[in-house]
Amino acid sequence: MIFLKLTMIVGIFYYLLSGVDWSTFLVSLSGYALLPILFGIFLILFNDVIQALRWRYITHHKCSLQASLESILVGGFLNVILPAKLGEVSRLLYLRNFYHFPLNYGLGAMVIERGADIFIMVCLLAIGAGIATGNDLLQMACIVFVAMIIGGIVALKRGNGITQALLRKIPSRFVRIYSKKIIRLILRDLGVERTLQVLGYTLALRIVYFLTFLFFIQEVASLNLSLGELFIIYLVSSIAWAIPLSPGGTGTFHAGLVMAMGWYGIGKEEGLAIAVVLHLLLNLVPMASALLIVLFKDISVSGMVRMEKRDKDVTLPVIIQKGD
Repeated sequence: MIFLKLTMIVGIFYYLLSGVDWSTFLVSLSGYALLPILFGIFLILFNDVIQALRWRYITHHKCSLQASLESILVGGFLNVILPAKLGEVSRLLYLRNFYHFPLNYGLGAMVIERGADIFIMVCLLAIGAGIATGNDLLQMACIVFVAMIIGGIVALKRGNGITQALLRKIPSRFVRIYSKKIIRLILRDLGVERTLQVLGYTLALRIVYFLTFLFFIQEVASLNLSLGELFIIYLVSSIAWAIPLSPGGTGTFHAGLVMAMGWYGIGKEEGLAIAVVLHLLLNLVPMASALLIVLFKDISVSGMVRMEKRDKDVTLPVIIQKGD
């Protein structure tokens, strides 16, 4: 598995760097204006604030806006230096260690958060499939997948008794207890109004990120692409960013962006220059913010990711039930 992963990483970087005219690459970089880049940084921070508002809402305001934003920034920072998106897990440990937020509640909230992300992204892919190919069959496949997600939510709510019976068959008591608690938290939060609110926050996140992407390419790189072409490039780069192959989406994000821009006649040098600068901004903003948190709160980076020992874990009285 490690050999396959290393082979993929080497192949990605070979694709990115082979045949690049570095003088053209440097010329592309020199044409970027500072003021639009600063506004792009503001948009990235605004995206983090919306994500923090969503987390606070999902947790029923048990996490303050400050705690939510700190955990988002810390998670973003650790995603840059840790593989396989482990920064997402560190968010929960950070909230547990410094704000005493129960880990099981955090896991339930994160499942809801990721479910909303997948749902909205699949909907956007359905739109993108129609724009890119005009293939009705591909659009229909995406719509069916969305319907399957909705069906799964309904099945969980309607078949709660069956779900609980299946969970009781899990041999590990620890896994069984936490699984029951997480699913119960999810089912409690899947009412129509709350689901729409969470999806609304998630759609706002996607819109702000797309606007950041659009602004950067149109204003910073000064490329003349249609809205539909920018939307397709945005979707491809978002999927590439989510691939947990290397820390911070390094390589995969660049390759996805360069490949998608090449579909619309943008040269590899110009596409790579855009990918490098945009990727730096998307990673440096949470890194700088997280380092400020480390300095002002006087904590270590290791303190963000380790499981603090306690005499009494506040989550245990909540999750242990009779019959477990």
